[in-house]
Amino acid sequence: MTVRDRKIILFSAAVACFLLVLVLFVVRYANTIAKTGIEKALGKDFSIERIELKWGSVRARNIVMKDKAGKEIVKVEGLVVKSDFMGLLRQKYIFSSVLIERPYMYVEVDKRDGLVSPVFPSMGTTADKQKKEADRVLTPPAIFKKIVVVNGSVDYLDRKSPKVPVMTRVRDINMEIRDLSLPFTNDPTRYTLRASVPASGGTASVKSEGTIKFASRDMESAAQVRGLDITHFKHYYHRRGSVDIKRGLIDIDVRAKVVSRRIHAPGRAVIRDLEFASGSGMGDRFMGVPINLVAAFLKKSGDQLPVDFVIAGDLDNPKFNITETFVSRLSFGIAEKLGLSVQDIGESVFGVGAEGIQGIGEGIKNIFKK
Repeated sequence: MTVRDRKIILFSAAVACFLLVLVLFVVRYANTIAKTGIEKALGKDFSIERIELKWGSVRARNIVMKDKAGKEIVKVEGLVVKSDFMGLLRQKYIFSSVLIERPYMYVEVDKRDGLVSPVFPSMGTTADKQKKEADRVLTPPAIFKKIVVVNGSVDYLDRKSPKVPVMTRVRDINMEIRDLSLPFTNDPTRYTLRASVPASGGTASVKSEGTIKFASRDMESAAQVRGLDITHFKHYYHRRGSVDIKRGLIDIDVRAKVVSRRIHAPGRAVIRDLEFASGSGMGDRFMGVPINLVAAFLKKSGDQLPVDFVIAGDLDNPKFNITETFVSRLSFGIAEKLGLSVQDIGESVFGVGAEGIQGIGEGIKNIFKK
């Protein structure tokens, strides 16, 4: 063996040793490198306690996002992502499963329906966004075969619809989503949802399932709510002369269909176990209807007031509000059930005088025709 050959062998061995040390270093500190890189990319308001990298899967613990005041507005205790590397041969990123454990989110909207929280970090300058958009076009699509949410929570503060802000807490969120693609396509994505809504009058159960076409945002779904405390939501339906409700529950069944951003959602609500506050007078009203009529109906109907309704409208119309539409349809459904006219409840529901009720009446006629 010549001197030149020995030098080549020694050099090759040195390179091999260096590469081995580099690989061992990357493997040893992969979690730290990934954690630091992700936190840097997401911004200073994000933190991740730990990341574990394994072949075909990634596990992250305690992902937290805080607002400027230091309040936790997004938190995920555990995140496990499993991938199918064979999808790369088909030029697709395929994730066989995503498990999201005990996620929490604080959501707040202002009086203009603007999203106050959460506010995610800026995506950069216009040039940055254009570059990212170009990169997105070139990036293979990502397909999530199954996403599972376990024991999630949401705190939702609504400052828009009610006169007094309403905080609604949703707990025990368990959700499964199948066949979600990014970028969005019109292939149907299926979902099932179970959750609870605790309040002072009890804890309601919520169930829903359906399909969504995310590209067009068309959807079909069915939802069922049982035992929702209506006293918690009184600021949505209280008007001048409204009686104070001491207790009351509502059950709701609805089937919703959205096509071309127009919603059509027929359903039925059953108001039950109503108890008016002491001192309520004959002139007081419940959702625009005199309470003496409501009380008389409940007495002969087994303490239940069933009402059919239809929510319909253009979701892109800034004047259309699903909550307000539901409340008004419910009010007129109760009035219709008790044999009242639009004129009988128009002022108490809309806060207008007799001169404005005729126009409202025409509008309600159109509502019931839908």
